[in-house]
Amino acid sequence: MATGIATISAPSFSQENENATSEGVLEEIVVYGIKNSLLDAISIKRDAVGVMDAISAEDFGKFPDGNLAESLARAPGIAIDRSNVEGQKIAVRGFGPEFNLVTLNGRQMPTVKGQYGGGRSFNFGDIASPGVASLEIFKTANSSLPSGGIGSTVNMVTTKPLNVEGTKRFLGLSYVNDTTSQDSGSPFEAEMLFATNQGRWGFSLSGAYHERTNRETGTRESNWITPNLMAQSEGYLRVDASNPNYTNLNERVDGNTFYREPAAFLIKDNDRTRKNLQATLQVELSDSVTATVDYTHSGVQFESRGMLFGSWLGGWDTQSATINQNGVFTDVVVGNRAYDHTATWSKLESDNNSVGVNLAWDVTDALSISLDYHSSTAELAGNIFDNELGFTTDVKGTITVDGASASGVNSFSYDRDFLPENYMGTYLFLRDGYQENEIEQVQLKGLWTNDSGSVLQSISFGVSSIDNEYLNQASEGNFGSQGPSVEDYDDALFKERRLTNSFMNSFSRNIGTPYYYSINPVDALSAFAAANVGLADPVDGTVCCSYGTLDSNEQVKEQLDSAFVQFNFETSVNDMPLRVVAGLRYEKSDTTSVSFYPAPTTIRWDMIAGLIGVGGESADVPRYGDSSEVLPTIAAALNITENQVIRASWGKSIARPNLGDLGAELNIGSKDFFNLTAQGGNPDLGPLLSTNFDISYENYYAEGSYFAVAAFRKEVKDFIGSRTIEDQPIDGLTNPFLSEIGQQAQACVQAWVDAGRPQTGFPGEGGTGDCVSQQALWAQPWMNDQQHMGWVALAISRGIDVSNGFPWGACDYDGWWRCEPGYIDGTAADPQALFDITQPYNMESGAVNGIEVSWQHLFEGTPYGFQFNFTKVSGGNVEPNKNVVGEQFVLPGLGDSGNISVFMETQKHTLRLALNYRGETAQGFANYFQPVYVDERKQFDISYQYRFSDALTIFADAMNITDEETRLYVRYPEMLFLSQDHGPVFKFGVRSNF
Repeated sequence: MATGIATISAPSFSQENENATSEGVLEEIVVYGIKNSLLDAISIKRDAVGVMDAISAEDFGKFPDGNLAESLARAPGIAIDRSNVEGQKIAVRGFGPEFNLVTLNGRQMPTVKGQYGGGRSFNFGDIASPGVASLEIFKTANSSLPSGGIGSTVNMVTTKPLNVEGTKRFLGLSYVNDTTSQDSGSPFEAEMLFATNQGRWGFSLSGAYHERTNRETGTRESNWITPNLMAQSEGYLRVDASNPNYTNLNERVDGNTFYREPAAFLIKDNDRTRKNLQATLQVELSDSVTATVDYTHSGVQFESRGMLFGSWLGGWDTQSATINQNGVFTDVVVGNRAYDHTATWSKLESDNNSVGVNLAWDVTDALSISLDYHSSTAELAGNIFDNELGFTTDVKGTITVDGASASGVNSFSYDRDFLPENYMGTYLFLRDGYQENEIEQVQLKGLWTNDSGSVLQSISFGVSSIDNEYLNQASEGNFGSQGPSVEDYDDALFKERRLTNSFMNSFSRNIGTPYYYSINPVDALSAFAAANVGLADPVDGTVCCSYGTLDSNEQVKEQLDSAFVQFNFETSVNDMPLRVVAGLRYEKSDTTSVSFYPAPTTIRWDMIAGLIGVGGESADVPRYGDSSEVLPTIAAALNITENQVIRASWGKSIARPNLGDLGAELNIGSKDFFNLTAQGGNPDLGPLLSTNFDISYENYYAEGSYFAVAAFRKEVKDFIGSRTIEDQPIDGLTNPFLSEIGQQAQACVQAWVDAGRPQTGFPGEGGTGDCVSQQALWAQPWMNDQQHMGWVALAISRGIDVSNGFPWGACDYDGWWRCEPGYIDGTAADPQALFDITQPYNMESGAVNGIEVSWQHLFEGTPYGFQFNFTKVSGGNVEPNKNVVGEQFVLPGLGDSGNISVFMETQKHTLRLALNYRGETAQGFANYFQPVYVDERKQFDISYQYRFSDALTIFADAMNITDEETRLYVRYPEMLFLSQDHGPVFKFGVRSNF
């Protein structure tokens, strides 16, 4: 492994990247063993101008880690996001995955969205390491780099056969033991790499097949409501903090409190298969022209089955509670609760393919040109969000919830037992989706070298054109059982399982109720379908049980054009060598977003839901946007002594908006029943623009050893936030609530409210004369004031006189339910509808400051050494304020990170112990604008190799050996959002090079 701050005078990281020049172009570095690779990193650092890191293969086919993200975590300033212990995405210098660009051989790679938006971040979990020769991490702005990464640009360089001496082969086979796995099989990993250099031509082929099964245990995601704010939209207070049965220690000035919605555990079994293939053919067409053709495939098949079990709390029926000084309902006792269970299952398959062609031409001794083309696709098929089949009980109990401590998890227990015969199916969510991102890119790059001996050493230049097309389709079938019965479900469907002491044992927790029921989703789905014949999705009419028609169909097309020129200088100041790189980059983008959906043609006043939009026939709805930027950069390196270097740089860089924010669809709804809203994307979003400052000092005090400290500042404007524009018309829509009937219903119900909401009685029978239905008050006591307005308006629309009170038995259902059809549609005669339109906008700005410290030391004359790095970041105006309730801005990924490793390496043995640290990290927002944080996390890994010979090595790797948990919370540490316990993972294998 080679890590170091290696910088390029003129980075040219396409296929020609391996042809190092005296100008400082980064070489392909293939090293053997940890210590040799670190020595090579020293030479890269000392020749650098701007700041970057490099990580290379330790041996042919042997990367430092089987997962590229894990290897990246060794570099200063890089933190990784893990899923099931494995690294998947990276945050660099406090900027999350969406702010970092990943390229393959200098080419921009397509990506797809995850569960919670995005679409610009690359998933390293798809890529195995055998076909990758090195990783290049560019952390300062450079005009020759493709734009899109404010935190960094990471380039994956694949094996180039013409750089290999002769013919080499690598085979690896390992057994994977995930200590949490419940699978009885033997997951394994197989890898191979073949490369041959035949002088004028060369060929390489690599492949990987990785299996893994595991069980994740934890708590389900728990959103937290702010009851006082919820009451403003719902019309009533779910839970009143002034209840004398509550212990209220709240010290918040605003008096707000926070109450969890679900209290539930999660058990999920996962099965992951990763497949990779990479092939490269290189041919020297002449002494000056080299052609390269390459193909890269990666794909992951992921399946899961799980159970959620617990209760939905939400505030209702809270009998007793403790509210702490932060306003958090920590411990609660809630009545009238079932022990709910939800069976979940999902199946996802990613498929990534890239075909590229490169021509490198040395036109003269001073001029070289490369032409590069690639066509690449990323596909993701299946349900990103789990399918869900929910079960409840026909009996209720009281649940006692012990709130999570600042470092633990909550527990819950019931005051009664729930048996298999008590369970029945209540709802079903079936989900499916398909995403595809296709990129075609053409690049022309050149390098002119000045042999005249002047200060100007060389000029690099280039142009690029990218055609980026993204498609996102989603379907969801939503089925709520009508009149569910326990008689419809065989008791054998519910198999009792005990929660043992091993359950979530990495946390401080009490189990509480010690059992749950395992439910086979295939059998459960069959039972639900049999019990709900003819049940239809209320949105699109799909009959149970299928996904139904497309609910969302979004397309985004981007045309990205760029050009750059960069000048490389060398001179001296007081006999101190000085190198300077200065450049300019121009970026232009044109965006077309098309949504295929039924754009609303009518505003409907639904008695229960309030105002909603009703669409007509689905049609393509296009919207457009464009932007352009000029990005200057300059970097300098001054060798103040033979062993000491000072580097400084200034430049501008951009990150592009998330693909999910560029959609064209507008979703119509209402707030507080009658205030119309519209939410959607914004194709006219511009890029985020960062002005970057870096300065560093490096001291190479002994062979193989150095100390470095770097300071950086990134001033970013046009961060994407959410903006609401009030009282805007949309396509001539009208509002039935503002009609004469609507105003009459509003006025008479408000009069009833002002009178104290009395029992109204009936006209001529001593009633109060209020227009509210007495039968509704008896039969539907849950109705709020706004829903009574809808009931009254429907009656008036049917010609019923309510001026002296609501008559007995009026309208349908003998007066015990609303007048059909239960809604009133807007007409051309109604007043114009005005909407509060919320969309993403470029509106925020902020700065991130940081310090990076790196120390590498080899103990001379011994087999020992260590590496250390730590990055401290701060950004007061991009961090959420925990005391503010409501919408804020947050920079996802903002947090400290560090790494330390110690190693011993002899001719036969290599032993390495590593600690990867990630500090508390701001992650984004959960529902109700609650800021989400990831608790600090420390993962210990250890690896050992024994070399029988140059051709044969056995190895053992252990990851997460201390069983470090993952814990997320919102606002305050005691407001648990999600917790996961994954357990250690062990790998045993053999490698052969021949």
